[in-house]
Amino acid sequence: MGERVCPMKTFHRNSSHAKRQHFNQLPKFWQPKIDEQQQLDCKLTHWNLFDLIRLGQADSATLWDWIETGFTYSQFMRLMAADGVDFTDEAAQALADQLNIYEDVIARYRKTGRVGFNGQQINIARAACYVMDGLIEMDRHGIAVKAALWSLEQMTKIRGTM
Repeated sequence: MGERVCPMKTFHRNSSHAKRQHFNQLPKFWQPKIDEQQQLDCKLTHWNLFDLIRLGQADSATLWDWIETGFTYSQFMRLMAADGVDFTDEAAQALADQLNIYEDVIARYRKTGRVGFNGQQINIARAACYVMDGLIEMDRHGIAVKAALWSLEQMTKIRGTM
């Protein structure tokens, strides 16, 4: 007869192996940055969301995606700064300004059923998109992915309160 293997030991071994394989378990310098195609996809996404809202073609799903994208890039900037990257005050302010217009854009949607920007909001959102373009090119150590996962958690919490 073969040696008996404890099912709990096997489970623990498999579980431990899976944890080591998990992205966040890797040491910082081994975590992958997003590749050029992913960078392009990210850029196209935030510019597309901006254009849909600017042109008055956005729906509530687009609004949610735009908010989530802003949260992601803001967290991305915070994580990059914590990792030693210096940003200009203007870049940080551009993302902060976009976060600050969410309430008004949402209020307009609730009042009119329309997702859109006024003139000042167009300029704010456009400036944020330019910062996002530069940020995504700076990704390292899986920071963009960490920011996106954080953003998804925040959006889940927000949607749960509505």
